[in-house]
Formats: sequence, C-alpha cells, structure tokens
Amino acid sequence: MLRPFPILLLTLALSACVKVAKNVQAQSPLSALAGSEWGPEGENADDQFVAFKTDGEVIGHGGCNRFFGTYSQEGDALTFGPLASTKMACPNLAQEQAFLSALQSARHVEATHMRLILKGEDGLPVLTLRRRDWD
Repeated sequence: MLRPFPILLLTLALSACVKVAKNVQAQSPLSALAGSEWGPEGENADDQFVAFKTDGEVIGHGGCNRFFGTYSQEGDALTFGPLASTKMACPNLAQEQAFLSALQSARHVEATHMRLILKGEDGLPVLTLRRRDWD
C-alpha cells in the first residue's frame, strides 16, 4: 500500500524539475529560426509578427498589410531578401514601415527560446521580439 506522503514528495519534486527545465529552455540560445513566429512587445504586439518558415520563406503582418519574402540564416548571420506586401491604406502605416525597415536592416540575430534580438550591421539592436508560437 502506497502512503500519501511519499507520493506527494515525488509529485512536488517532479514539478520542480519541469519548472527548472522550462526556465533553462527559455534562456538557452536558439540556433535556428526556421519554424518560429515572433512579434514585438507593447502596443503592436497583436498586430505585427514575423514567421520564419523551414524553406527559407518569411511571412508576416506589419500591422496593416501582410508581407512575404525570403531569409537566410547561418549561425548568427541573418539576411532578408526583398519583402513584398499587400497595399492597403491604414492610419498606422508609419509603424508598419518602421517594422519592415527594421527587419530588412537586420544582419545578425541573438535568440533564446522566447526572445529574439535582431541586430544591424554595426551589431546594435534594431528590433526585439518575443516568441508567439510558444513551442
């Protein structure tokens, strides 16, 4: 017959291990962006995103228009090909243009499972994004 106390201790210990493993995963470097989706934090968090597909294709939403194009990643080096987008008129078009411009100026990437920092040619951050697909 199992006693409740050892089962409770085992449950608590396993729960703690899962929390530690999730925290380690969130802080570990992410080596490839393929299959991930990211969006900015703050006021445009739900309107803007970029998704890196496994075939070198990138898609997303700038806040008003959908966009698509290509990307290439080798280690921390990242480049985007030309991005094309739909052409709807919106009041927040300047924010969308800033988002797309930041993406295209990215040359390096620093990423963990939950945070993506795109850096320009000079190594300075141009855009910081958070993970949207969570897996």
